[in-house]
Amino acid sequence: MKRKVGPHVLIVGGGIMGTSAALELARQGARVTVLEKALPGAEASSAAAGILGAEIENERPGPMTDLCRKSHALYPAWVDFLQAESGVHVGFAGGGALELGTSREELGKLKKARTYQLREGRAKLLDRRALERLEPRLAADLPGGVYFPTDRSIVPPALFRAVHLAALAHGVEFRTGKSAVRLVTEEREKRPARALGIELDDETRIEADVTVVAAGSWTTLLQGLPLERGAVVPARGQLVELDRGARYLERVIFGGGVYLIPRADGRLLIGSTLEFVGYQKGVTAAGLHHLLGGALRLIPELDGAEVTRSWSNFRPYTRDHLPLIGRVGMDGLVVASGHYRNGILLAPITARIVAALVLGQRPPIGLGPFDPRRASGR
Repeated sequence: MKRKVGPHVLIVGGGIMGTSAALELARQGARVTVLEKALPGAEASSAAAGILGAEIENERPGPMTDLCRKSHALYPAWVDFLQAESGVHVGFAGGGALELGTSREELGKLKKARTYQLREGRAKLLDRRALERLEPRLAADLPGGVYFPTDRSIVPPALFRAVHLAALAHGVEFRTGKSAVRLVTEEREKRPARALGIELDDETRIEADVTVVAAGSWTTLLQGLPLERGAVVPARGQLVELDRGARYLERVIFGGGVYLIPRADGRLLIGSTLEFVGYQKGVTAAGLHHLLGGALRLIPELDGAEVTRSWSNFRPYTRDHLPLIGRVGMDGLVVASGHYRNGILLAPITARIVAALVLGQRPPIGLGPFDPRRASGR
């Protein structure tokens, strides 16, 4: 009996979203080629913070919260699979996440904003004494906070390396060094147009049965894609890393306009700014002032910590803060972009959705709110 050969899928974008989708498709029998202009994972995927905050990142119920929770539930098994396939430890850490009020007034607002999670038992309100038991190094004048026990974190560069190695092991082909310039399409009488593949910057073409555009902040730069230019825009975030030779936190902390993520070796990651400056990378004095000032407000003892690294990245931002996942405008075309600050969290569920769309299966969640046609230029 002949083995059925799956479709050839061409994925534009070799970050965590494109590579995760490639791996899932290859596991299900597709022949997958990934196009990446630079090194795979060189942009936002490796520069991200790595918060898996299905609860702390969502203040109200709705489709985004549902999507985040479904992806969060996939993570333990996904991490086990990736570590077994790649041999890479991805720094999957528990401990939950804390959102702090820096004043009693702020704590009251925080409690009100998180009412539904407190009511559902997904969060716990902590007073000063309970806060001190969880994180004794926090500033003594913080009145309390809200604790989300199920949230976690991960180390994005390690995660991406594991996904990339697993994808290679499953036969995914990565082509680098050339930029995808234009979507190649075919107009058809009485039927929707069809995507045939991609034209590169050297005018060569790569054709495929299905084209998936997962190019993050660069998605709408692809000519011929039926999305408005402003459907996905780059949102710059600056981050800084501190090291004081000791572990100062046990869990992710939000407060003072920043977030803090502890790493197992004692380093502390601080993020992040939100700036709309086009594709201009850079770490600025104002950005560092904001990040370090916020961190010192929460943990004054960090004043002697060494600044070991600082960097910026671009997060793919949409106007309604919902990702674009689904078919758009023509046959043979799927878009998976606009995940903004939850790209790492949403990688496993997005990979499953993309694979389902490509292979004619039912997606694991309703896609109406994430339909890219809401941002279509057609």
